[in-house]
Amino acid sequence: MSDVSIPINQTENFRTQNSLTKYKILKNPKQLITLIVMLIICLCGAALVLILFDWIKLGSEKKKAFWIEIFSQILNGIFTVLTLINFRARVIPFVIAIQLLVFKGINNENDKNNEIFSPTAYYIKKQKLIKKYTNWYDERYVSLSYLLLVHSFWILNILSQASLTTLMWGFSSYDKNGDIVFSMITSKRRSVTLIYLSLSIAISSSIIAGSFIGYKLYKFKNQ
Repeated sequence: MSDVSIPINQTENFRTQNSLTKYKILKNPKQLITLIVMLIICLCGAALVLILFDWIKLGSEKKKAFWIEIFSQILNGIFTVLTLINFRARVIPFVIAIQLLVFKGINNENDKNNEIFSPTAYYIKKQKLIKKYTNWYDERYVSLSYLLLVHSFWILNILSQASLTTLMWGFSSYDKNGDIVFSMITSKRRSVTLIYLSLSIAISSSIIAGSFIGYKLYKFKNQ
C-alpha cells in the first residue's frame, strides 16, 4: 500500500501566496494610486448622494450646501485631473483618424482603378502612432471610422468636463436662502441647469465610448 500523505505546510504556503497576491498591489505605485483615487471617488460620491437626499442631516441649509460644494469640488477636481492625464490619448487618435480618412479618400480619388488601398509609409507611421495612444485599436478589426466615432465621444467628454470645471471654478455657489456658500472667481450664481447638463453629457459620453470599446474587445476574444 502506498503512503499518501498531505504536506503539513501546504495550507500555510497557500495562505502566504494569497497574502502576497493581496499586497502585490501595494508594491505597484500606479495601481496603488488608482485604488486610492477610486476609493476617494466612491466615498465622496456616496457622501454627496446621502447629503443631497437628506439621508444625512446636517442642520441648516447653508451647512448642507457647504458640504455638497466640498464633495462636488473634490469629485470635479479628480475628474478634471483624469481628463488632463488622458487628454493626449483621446485627442491625438481623433486627429490622426481624420487625417488618415482624408488621406485614403484622396488616394482613392487619384487612383480609381485600384480598388484595394495600399498603405504607404506615411499611413503605417500614423497607424503606429494611433496604437501608441490606443491599446485596444487593431486596424485588422477596427475601421478608422469606428475609431473616429469612439474618440468623438471622448472629445465630447473632454468638452463637457471643461464646461463643468469652468462652471464649478468660475461661478460661486449659493444656498436656497440666497446666501453665498463658496466664493469662486466671480460672485455670479452658478447655473444648476448647466451643471447637470454638462455632468450628464460627461457621464453619458464616457459610458458610450467605453461601451463601444468593450464591444470590440469582446469581439476580439470571441474570434
